[in-house]
Amino acid sequence: MQFLNRAITISALVMSAMIVTAQGADTNILILFADDLGSGDLSSRGGAARTPNIDRLGREGVEFRRYYGYPLCSTARAALLTGQMPRRYGIAHALGVREPGMPANLPTLPRTLRAAGYQTWLVGKWHLGTASPPLQSGFDHFYGFEGPEVDYFQHTNRRGEIDWQRNGTTIRDEGYSTFLLAEEAISLIAQRDAAKPFYLQVAFNAPHFPLSAPESFLSKYSHLNTAQRLRAAVVDALDDAVGRILEALDENGLRNNTLVVFLSDNGADQSGRNAPYRGGKGSVFEGGIRVPCFMRWPEQLPSGVIVAQPVSAQDLYPTLADAVGVSMDAGRIDGKNLWPAIRYGKDLQRGSFVIAGADCSLFDGDWKLIETSAGRVSLFNIVNDPRETSDLINDRADEARRLQAELAIIKQEFSQITVRPRPGPGGPGGPAGRPGAPRNGPMRPRQQ
Repeated sequence: MQFLNRAITISALVMSAMIVTAQGADTNILILFADDLGSGDLSSRGGAARTPNIDRLGREGVEFRRYYGYPLCSTARAALLTGQMPRRYGIAHALGVREPGMPANLPTLPRTLRAAGYQTWLVGKWHLGTASPPLQSGFDHFYGFEGPEVDYFQHTNRRGEIDWQRNGTTIRDEGYSTFLLAEEAISLIAQRDAAKPFYLQVAFNAPHFPLSAPESFLSKYSHLNTAQRLRAAVVDALDDAVGRILEALDENGLRNNTLVVFLSDNGADQSGRNAPYRGGKGSVFEGGIRVPCFMRWPEQLPSGVIVAQPVSAQDLYPTLADAVGVSMDAGRIDGKNLWPAIRYGKDLQRGSFVIAGADCSLFDGDWKLIETSAGRVSLFNIVNDPRETSDLINDRADEARRLQAELAIIKQEFSQITVRPRPGPGGPGGPAGRPGAPRNGPMRPRQQ
C-alpha cells in the first residue's frame, strides 16, 4: 500500500512481548515527552503559542490523530515503559513522592534495548515512584527530577525541597528547567559512544503546573491576558528546546538513523487547550487522553502523512522495539506492535484496547465505552462523534452491554486501587478541578 498525504487507516499485528534478542539494531530512538500538552496547544492546531519545531515533526513524518495517552502523568509514563495497562500493577493516579509506584523487575523498553546493546538515558521527569527508580528500570543515566512537578527556576517540589539530580546525587544547577533538560540531552548526544545506538527519553516538565517562563518568551505574547501569556510562553520555550535537540541530531549526523517520537502524556489542565475535544487532564474523555503524537524517521517513514487509526501509549514499547530490529520473547504485554502497519501501510485489525485511570475507557472499532469509578456508564460512536456530544447508552443498549462485559473481564486482572476523590471540574465522573494541583495550596507562578 502506497502512503498518501491524507488520513490513512493502520492497525496492528499480533502481540509481541518482552525479553530481547538483538537483530543488528543500530537505529537511535529519541522520545520527546511533553507534560500536560493539550491537543489544541500547538500552533498548527489553533494554539496561541508558536510551535514551529514541533509542528515541523508532523510535516516531516507521521502524525497520529488518534494517539491515546492516559488521564494522568504516572499512568502514561508507566504504559510507555512497560507496554502494559498500569492498572495491572496498581497505578491509576498521579503518584505521590513516596509511593512505591512501578514494581521492580518489570520488563521495560529501556531494559529491553539495553540488553540489545543500547545506551539508555532518561532526562527530565520520572514520577513513577520509589520501588524501581530510573537506574533500576533500565536507564544507564538519569538527570532530572523524581516527583510530579518542580519549580522551573528553583527546581524545588511543592514542599520547597530541591528535586533535581544526576544519577542519584542531588545537584543545584542554575537555569530554566526546560533548557537545562535540553542541554543535558544535547551533551549526551555529543558525548555518546558512537559504536552503540542510544535510547534517549527527554521528559520535559513543560507545560505542567506551576507555570513559569523567561521574560524573553513572555514578551512575545504581550497581546494575551496574563494566564494565556504565561501558558503560551512556556509552550514556546518547550518548542525552542525541542528545536535545539533536533538541531543537535543534525549536527552530529544522526538525523537519518534516529527515530524521533514527540508526544504528550495527557491532556491539558484548565490553563491549556484541548479543543476540539471534551474534558481535560484527569478525564478519560477525549480531551484528557487524545493528545499530540508525531513520529519522524527520514528514509523510513513518509512525510506529511496523517494516521487515523487509534494508537495507545502501551503500543509504543512493542512498536519501537520492532522498528529498530529488537525481537522479544513471550511475556505479558497489552500493547500491539503497529510498526509493520506504520512502515508499510498494512491494514490489519487491532482489536479493542483499554485506557484506564480511576475511570476506564474501552475502545472497540467505532465505539468507546466509559465507565467511571462511581459506576456511571456512557457510550459514544467516537468516529462519528469525536467531541462526545451524544451519549448512546440507551439507544445502543446491546452494544453497551457487550462492551461492558468485555471490560468486566479485563478489569478482573487489575490490581485493587483506592479511588481518590477528584477536587473540582472535569472528568466524566462529575465535576473536575485541576488534577495534580498541590494539596497544600498552589505554588505561585514565576515570571522571569
